[in-house]
Amino acid sequence: MKHGISILLILLLCVASCGAYPLDGGDPAIRTSLDYLRDCQKSDGGFGESGRESSPGTSSWAIMAAVAAGEDPRGWVKDGNSTIDYLRSMNDDIMAKGGTVDIARTILTLVAVGEDPRAFCGTDYVAELKSRVKPTGQAGDHVFTTIWTVIALASAGEETDVPAAWLASQQNTDGGFPWTPGAESDPDDTGAALEALAAAGVSRDAAVVQGALAYLKGEQLEDGGFHYGGTSASNSASDAWVIQGIVAAGGNPAEWRAGETSVVDHLADLQNPDGSFRHTAYVTDNPCGMTASAIPALLGKPYPVTPSETIQSPPTTPTSGVTTVAPTATPAWIPAQAATDAGGRTITVTDDFGETVTIRGVPQRIVSLAPSNTEILYSLGLWDRVVGITDYCNYPPTAADKPKVGGFSTISIERVIAANPDLVFAALGNTEDVVNRLRTLGMTVVSLNPETISDVLQNIELVGAATGQEEEASACVKDLRARIQAVTKKTEGLTEKPSVAHVIWYDPIWVSGGGTFQDEVIRMAGGTNAFGSVEGWSIIGLEEFLTSDPEYILVSSGTGMGEGGYDIIHTYFMNEPRMQRLKAVQDGHVYVVDADIISRGSPRIVDALEEVATTLHPDLFGASAQKTTPAARSPGFGVIPLACAFFAVFLLRVKR
Repeated sequence: MKHGISILLILLLCVASCGAYPLDGGDPAIRTSLDYLRDCQKSDGGFGESGRESSPGTSSWAIMAAVAAGEDPRGWVKDGNSTIDYLRSMNDDIMAKGGTVDIARTILTLVAVGEDPRAFCGTDYVAELKSRVKPTGQAGDHVFTTIWTVIALASAGEETDVPAAWLASQQNTDGGFPWTPGAESDPDDTGAALEALAAAGVSRDAAVVQGALAYLKGEQLEDGGFHYGGTSASNSASDAWVIQGIVAAGGNPAEWRAGETSVVDHLADLQNPDGSFRHTAYVTDNPCGMTASAIPALLGKPYPVTPSETIQSPPTTPTSGVTTVAPTATPAWIPAQAATDAGGRTITVTDDFGETVTIRGVPQRIVSLAPSNTEILYSLGLWDRVVGITDYCNYPPTAADKPKVGGFSTISIERVIAANPDLVFAALGNTEDVVNRLRTLGMTVVSLNPETISDVLQNIELVGAATGQEEEASACVKDLRARIQAVTKKTEGLTEKPSVAHVIWYDPIWVSGGGTFQDEVIRMAGGTNAFGSVEGWSIIGLEEFLTSDPEYILVSSGTGMGEGGYDIIHTYFMNEPRMQRLKAVQDGHVYVVDADIISRGSPRIVDALEEVATTLHPDLFGASAQKTTPAARSPGFGVIPLACAFFAVFLLRVKR
């Protein structure tokens, strides 16, 4: 009976959707998605993923999706608490810990529900956001922070000419927009930039708008969808941002096709029978958030979304049909599984998720789906056997020459298949959906998830056993243990251990709390984590950070702009007036640590331990710590701090 209902629902959605784009709020596909969002509402009135607490971000997008569909979210009540009750309960927290985008998103949400963002719970969000706009027009320190500031200020009726002009000046030569000045263009930020330019009243015929549209057209993938950069797979979030950008620029996304499939078709195809949206064709990640993003896109309503809807909808044009389908079966183009050099060898290992994996022969074609995995493979002399890595794998230096197979949760299944691997090393960030999909395709997958330095050593031995490099793994672990002991032998007996904060982002301030690699490194190096009582990676309010007044501040390197970039978090601490009262700033104890070595579960985590120990106790280790200056540059590419922060949130979510 249940199967029959599901089939009937899919047929109804297909029949109802075979009209024109955009859909309206009464379309069965939209109504089903709204019902799914209702199920995402928590007892405090907010919204969040299954098994998790309400999230301010998910709540805002869900509320605006409801408004876009013609709903009054004020009437959405769970256990006596409405969406407005939730917004009121989060007011103090957002003002204390919120970054520029958090403030902008809150303004958009309040405007959407008809509340006054200048006087909500005694708070003037508009004044706060305007205070973050510099004389140049840049809001915060990035392009994406300025994008959402423009959209939010426009929604509140504020003048946006100056920030919009600054935003237009950040357009890259390829027509796209980056997340921060100097970075590569990406479809997500370009789509959002088009929304901001439209909200600011920039003409649709303007060169900046037409250039952005041309860039997006060149980024559309063969399946009709859009990616967020690099070799990542097409996904519903990117589709939604691009669709809304096209609409804001006066275009019809239903006419943007790759073969017979438009970007609208691609997004609609990611809808499940229960109304939720998958992240990619094979991954269900943050379905409430994905659904909240998809609804305004399918309705043809870019941000800002307001009850009166002042933004013009695109022309209605018949399409081949916006349909909702279940995940497809294995495509016919999937090649046969790669052969392994058997050599009579068979070994069974148990990975970090308790999966028993049998490996026959000595793997000759290995794909790594995480930077930490890649570094372990390199340390064991397996680089010549690696045939695929992720966009974030940047060590060893020759990683640029290896084929890429996507990002973390947007692994391209097609690219992995094309690599024809006989062994895949996965990680938590790849999502269970991707790992299961690879296994159903007959691939041998070993998943790693180190949470401590001890786990890293065990992973090295596990990789060695799986690849026939047992001796190399044993030698590597022996060397690492000796180096670790050389540090801890000197620090364990210390009676005075300075307080240390490790910061991975600053708008808002993200710190490494207890249960993280960074916390373990700080403690083993002879320090005390100033935020050790905080669980995992967490946001800390500015006043709370100032009150803690750590003796040392370690900041992650880089901005994601390659060797031409600068260490933006260090620059923030050295230049932000309010930070000048900190003891660490006054004493010159703000240090840049390579984001890669202190964040990855690889052999280089021991490099981080040695570096931090030398920084905190130069007298014990025969060297003086090298203090960085505001002009210092980080070595190598480094992991994008923002990506680190987002991935940290993902890890924390999963653990909860």
